[in-house]
Amino acid sequence: MHKNVLAKSVRLALIGGVAATATAFAAPVAFAAEDGAKVERIEVTGSRIKRSDLEGASPVTVITTEDMKMEGNFTVADALRNSNLNSFGSFSERSGSSAQSQATINLRGAGSSRTLVLIDGKRFPGSPTLGGASANLNAIPMAAVERIEILTDGASSTYGSDAIAGVVNIIMKKNYQGIEFNVGGGSRDQDGGLTSKEFSVVAGYQMDKGNITFSFDHQDRKGISDADRPYTAASMTDFNGDGEIQAYEETAGWSIYGATVAAPDFSTTQASLLCDDLESEYGSNVFQTVKADNDWGGAGSTYCMYAFANVSYNKASTERNTVYVDANYEIAEDVEWFGRVMVTQGNSFGRYAPPAAAWNSMAADNPHNPYGEETTGYFRWVGIGTRDGNVDDYNQDYLTGLRGTISALNDAEWEVYYHHNIADNKSIGEYYLSYAGLAYNQANDIDLGSEAGINNMKATTLTQGRATFDQYSAGLGFDAFELPAGAVAHYVGMEYFDQQYSEVYDAQSEAGLIGGSAGNSAGGDRQVWAMFYEAVLPITDDVELNLAARYDDYSDFGNNFAPKASVRWQALENVVVRASYSEAFRAPALDQLYAATTFSAESGKDYPFCQQSGTSDADCSEKQYDTYIRANDTLGPETSEYINFGVAWDIIDDIGIKVDYFNLNIDDVISQRTNTNVMRGIAAGTLEENETFYVNRAPTTDGSLGRALEIGTGYGNTDKLEITGIDVALNAKFETAIGDIGFNWNNSFVLEYIEEVEAGGEAIDTAGWNGSPDYKSNFTTNYSMGDHRVSWNMSYTASTYEDDDTGNLDSWLIHNLSYVYDAGNYGSLLLGINNLTDEDPVLSSFGTYDNADLYNNYGREYRASYTLKF
Repeated sequence: MHKNVLAKSVRLALIGGVAATATAFAAPVAFAAEDGAKVERIEVTGSRIKRSDLEGASPVTVITTEDMKMEGNFTVADALRNSNLNSFGSFSERSGSSAQSQATINLRGAGSSRTLVLIDGKRFPGSPTLGGASANLNAIPMAAVERIEILTDGASSTYGSDAIAGVVNIIMKKNYQGIEFNVGGGSRDQDGGLTSKEFSVVAGYQMDKGNITFSFDHQDRKGISDADRPYTAASMTDFNGDGEIQAYEETAGWSIYGATVAAPDFSTTQASLLCDDLESEYGSNVFQTVKADNDWGGAGSTYCMYAFANVSYNKASTERNTVYVDANYEIAEDVEWFGRVMVTQGNSFGRYAPPAAAWNSMAADNPHNPYGEETTGYFRWVGIGTRDGNVDDYNQDYLTGLRGTISALNDAEWEVYYHHNIADNKSIGEYYLSYAGLAYNQANDIDLGSEAGINNMKATTLTQGRATFDQYSAGLGFDAFELPAGAVAHYVGMEYFDQQYSEVYDAQSEAGLIGGSAGNSAGGDRQVWAMFYEAVLPITDDVELNLAARYDDYSDFGNNFAPKASVRWQALENVVVRASYSEAFRAPALDQLYAATTFSAESGKDYPFCQQSGTSDADCSEKQYDTYIRANDTLGPETSEYINFGVAWDIIDDIGIKVDYFNLNIDDVISQRTNTNVMRGIAAGTLEENETFYVNRAPTTDGSLGRALEIGTGYGNTDKLEITGIDVALNAKFETAIGDIGFNWNNSFVLEYIEEVEAGGEAIDTAGWNGSPDYKSNFTTNYSMGDHRVSWNMSYTASTYEDDDTGNLDSWLIHNLSYVYDAGNYGSLLLGINNLTDEDPVLSSFGTYDNADLYNNYGREYRASYTLKF
């Protein structure tokens, strides 16, 4: 394996280089509040106890609104995706996915369902489209965000389930005064025209006893078609120079679902007898006969393939309108009412190729059938038209509560609130295949290519997702008991929430009568009671011990106790040493417990079949397989341990470095085995074949493995996931006679990422493998002088091994430039260029774009925005 001493030494040398850069500025300077000055106490993400120390016992990274704009981010999801802490990337708006309108955050590569998203310290519920397990970041308005705080430490002891890998706390604007208008747009170099638009208004009114802050935010970004990028457009390449094209090995963006007919015993396949006619009618860039000896495994096999990537979209379009209101009012002495309303309406458009669906029981005398016996065909129903997916997301978030102080209890602080969230997501799919219409045409001898025949076969699909969330919470913070270094701060609270989730598919899709569609209805509900406690113990003037614990009682799978202990040591006036240990848990998502069996055309690699035919793992082609996914109502919770040890050093005034070592160890991991994993495990004998996990292969006469036709998979509590790494952050600011210069350099090194690769096999270290880069960095430097400010942002993703420990994929370096001119009362103008050098995403050795989570395909983008404040 590639995990050798040399590789680890190189990573440690990189870490040391970052630290050495910081020490070059070493000259300790003390910083303290003036004698007698009252130090403001604030609430920091990861704790409910307010404190005066900005650098706490757990590592927190802050991204301000100004940072987000200057680094070229268009949405909240963009800002989080570009973070070095988003180690292996995260899901973004994607055509061809049931979650096409959604965007998530995936800290440490641990999975979006293990990253808890908060708004102003309150849980933001998961989207029904994502099974209620992950929050949709596209529901959060960019204009209303003040800053984002990212806690990279276990936080189940404070916030409950889902906080295994950390917490993203989005702090919204409040107590705003004045009014601000912003309008902007962007144009992608490779697409032309106005490809993104934004408009927002933020206003605030201050009263004697309160404030109301209002925001309206509109954002619109166009999608990207596969044909508009050379690396996603359909292509055929004769890699071995033999003058012939082999299906999938030498094709990209082409599918067996064109007009291909399998032998009755599935031993071979042949292109339809009418494939040449289809090629003549539609063109050779749409239909084409291609050799399939290697892919199907039967000598002389051919496919009549269809170039789906010439019509499909890769990136879905998104449009969002959000109204946000935050208010507070002093209703009595020491009692304040607070409330928040956020309503988001979004829609998304995605386009897929015409429906691809099996033609079961194809008649022996069908003009397409070369076998003269009833058999199965793999067809692209082009006459119906492209499948268009229109998604409407409607999210309503309401929060109201009271807070105040109790003077009789030494100004103890209390808070009670009610939080209600409704998410209604609707997806309409046009131009799918109706199997009932196909059967009707065949029974009544109606020409499938006629207008009447096509109309009979057209179907529209409907998926309606709904999630409701009702939360009641109460807490009390107070000081009690004295230690030599001061009073012990306590926080005790309790909460109850009720979560209900459903995703309902139309009846024809559920009955399996729609070709080119996937999914089945799911639903469930959950009630949770919880109690939590925190304490901050000042052991000495320089040492602070933090203790936290939370007990959760779930209605559907049991209870859990999650403790945490952390220590903060002020080693010097400008050096903080910190350490923490926490235990956490994650409850199974509702769809993992209760969803009906779901069909999906999942991409995967059939390594056992490739190895049998002499094809190396690196050359094994990825393709789509009919995959059936089953839920598991016996799932238990995941449990984890998180260890963090770090140092924060203010080297001199305005120059600081933070280094944090972390180890996240998750047991009883809840996961859906990939179809690749299932095929490997069953072939190796490490995974028992049953009604959930199975591989149906084409029969062969010589006892060899036939091509995989159908795969079954599902959820289980598998072995473990362990992530070990180091974060290094360096920031500095210099004031000079010719302007101010500053920079922020954030780095994440993944030293080990231990997971199960083969079903039932030994967990191994995959850090540095394809899709799992072992180093990500984000560097931003800015220069300001008077009314002018220039910012240069570099985002770097390390190279990876393409397949296990063979091959090598390129590293990825993106440059973003921004310039702001502040014209005072006349407003400010921002001009920017994202991806200055127009870097393509990292491609496979076959030239294909396989990882949209980690590398985006926007290319160079010019943008401009104008802001006016009163």
